[in-house]
Amino acid sequence: MGHCFYKKDVRYPALLMGLSIILTIVPMYFVINLNYDKDGAGIATASAMTFLAGLLSIFPIPIERAILTNVTLPETRGRANSFLSIIDDLGKGLGPFLLSRMISSWGRTKAFNLSLIGWLVGGLVSLGMLWTVARDEEFIQDKIRQKITKHHEGRHSMNPANLSCFCEKDDESKKLFAYPDEHFLCNQLR
Repeated sequence: MGHCFYKKDVRYPALLMGLSIILTIVPMYFVINLNYDKDGAGIATASAMTFLAGLLSIFPIPIERAILTNVTLPETRGRANSFLSIIDDLGKGLGPFLLSRMISSWGRTKAFNLSLIGWLVGGLVSLGMLWTVARDEEFIQDKIRQKITKHHEGRHSMNPANLSCFCEKDDESKKLFAYPDEHFLCNQLR
């Protein structure tokens, strides 16, 4: 789904990611705050809200990695993904610890409601990428284009008709994959 949005506009995956994070708050709020005895809500209501929250919260996971790949130079992508994994794992470990401390102090409902603020902040930060992701991706594509031009300078004419000797065109995305020395993703050289 993110790829379909990306093909329309490089900013749309960030929009989808931010909105899905923020919209996840709504069903989670109901799951946290429903009084199942008093409100007459049964297991079906709780299951439906939990399913909806899970469905909405799954979109950001692959999209964040794709955006990171598109705005990072190939030689630094490994480090960037490692850093993202460390931060992600830190959240998985530290989040439950902090939440358990909050539950001890304020009770379950208040602690979980306060944790939803983190989802709101994350969604707003993701939406903030709308103003930077296109420029960041174009910057990276320019750097890769320069690297390909420098690498093949003197070995091949940079006429796009001669690119077939070291590039394979992906017609769907209108980008080139350079071979054999490097595997760069770049915009079609003009």
